[in-house]
Amino acid sequence: MLTAISAVDNPTVSFWRGDAALFSQPILFSMNLDNGINIRVYVSPQLLSIYHSKMLIPLLILGFGIGFIALVIIRFFEYRKMSLHALVEQGIIQREFIPYYQPIVDVSTNSLYGCEMLARWKRHGQGLISPMEFIPYVEKSGQILPITEQLIEKAIGDVSKLNWGDTQQVISVNIVPDQLEHVEVLASSLAILDESPLLPSQLAFEVTERKRFTNLSMASQVIETLRTQGIDVKLDDAGTGYGGFSYIQQLDIRSIKIDKMFVETIGTADLKLSLLDSIIAFGREAQMEMIAEGVETEEQSRYLAKHGVTLQQGFYFGRPMPFRDFAYYCKSMVSRKSLTKRFNIPPTLLYNQVDEC
Repeated sequence: MLTAISAVDNPTVSFWRGDAALFSQPILFSMNLDNGINIRVYVSPQLLSIYHSKMLIPLLILGFGIGFIALVIIRFFEYRKMSLHALVEQGIIQREFIPYYQPIVDVSTNSLYGCEMLARWKRHGQGLISPMEFIPYVEKSGQILPITEQLIEKAIGDVSKLNWGDTQQVISVNIVPDQLEHVEVLASSLAILDESPLLPSQLAFEVTERKRFTNLSMASQVIETLRTQGIDVKLDDAGTGYGGFSYIQQLDIRSIKIDKMFVETIGTADLKLSLLDSIIAFGREAQMEMIAEGVETEEQSRYLAKHGVTLQQGFYFGRPMPFRDFAYYCKSMVSRKSLTKRFNIPPTLLYNQVDEC
């Protein structure tokens, strides 16, 4: 074996170590360093032949082993994906997807603005499956469409039992950009609304900014069609996704939801706090409806209210809950509002950090 070191611009003058006779052999390895030094390695054909004969079989075994493991892993994920798809299909048929409700409170009046409907999966004989385990997949597979349709049907049926038709309270439903790019996708949901006591203005769709629109022109037309029927479209996760505030202009969005990542900077030195203030200032200037998500403390609630964001949602007011608990929550709101008026108690003092029914 021979190792030679020389200047890149003068390879004939070099320092070497090993058998000089190997200079006549082909270079096995060569590398130029940043400082202009070249390193070359020469190996005798006999030594290469020995290593080749001894290492060929182990290398082949190693290669086959790695290939087999990779194949098993690929097949496992393919099987898991196919299994999840089949389980979701079964869940749709058996109507296992259920709505949970998280209250949205107007702290300026201590009244219930409405709620956000959140998807949960309760398989027969099992507990709830975390949304993070199925929502990303069903959004990609397209199965989110029939799931959303079932959830809207159940949710409208639920809130109709609360006599929401006699109020102005709003139920917000999460949708993906794909659903705003096809009028027919929302047609069945609108048909369900027509058969309920709710007014169109009591249903709102929240479209996340974290997913990219592929046809903004069509989405704009669908949003305008919904608006003419009284249905609002809110931009969820505002300031965190692809479109920035350009979506607000291109889609004529008039309501935004301020993401938790900005709200949680309140009371800290995080630079995103200035972004929160900018979003709020933008919303005020544009005269937009603003709802803050992820409110978990009284400090956050007071800060937002002081800056004009009185519609708030988060654990400070209530966790996502099944309909039975939400119905109880709605009744308790009436008592809270009565206490506020009777004893002149600031609305935010009526909430615990985590309010569960």
